[in-house]
Amino acid sequence: MIKCMVNYLALLIPLVMLSICVLTDWQKRKIYNWVTIPGFILGIIYVIYAKTYSVSYGVSFFFLFLILLFVYSHGAMRGGDVKLLLALSLFLTPGAFFFNSALFMFSAFFYFFFQTVRVKGLTQTINDIKTDSLVLIAIGENNNFFANGVKSRFFPGGGATLISLCYIVTSLLFKY
Repeated sequence: MIKCMVNYLALLIPLVMLSICVLTDWQKRKIYNWVTIPGFILGIIYVIYAKTYSVSYGVSFFFLFLILLFVYSHGAMRGGDVKLLLALSLFLTPGAFFFNSALFMFSAFFYFFFQTVRVKGLTQTINDIKTDSLVLIAIGENNNFFANGVKSRFFPGGGATLISLCYIVTSLLFKY
């Protein structure tokens, strides 16, 4: 009975977090800590209480943190999006949260890719991506040729909307 109730809460908490974050991101371009930090704490409690694979979960979460730290430090995501992804990952299995993060990052890349193609054309966009990739691999810096000259257009509803869509798809594909 209690285990069943905990599982329902593990479905409800992320949905409440996502609903609030989508609304505030849409209206104010902000994901608040008062949403993500309690979600993170409740997620840690959920992992400790309900998961039997806490060690593998901890290692996976650490690597996800490093990946998101890299993405954040290179300006590809803002802090609220990173914290929301980390908090949500605690309610998924390790495989599901890597899938969720990959789905989010590929979706965001293709959204911005098509925005850049619209402004610069396909040939210039591909050349800029090649240049950015080579520079990143060679010297570890992102020179952002890909983004230069493209007016920053936010994703409709902000990153929280895309995170929500990816989380829902992941939740439907993975069993808990």
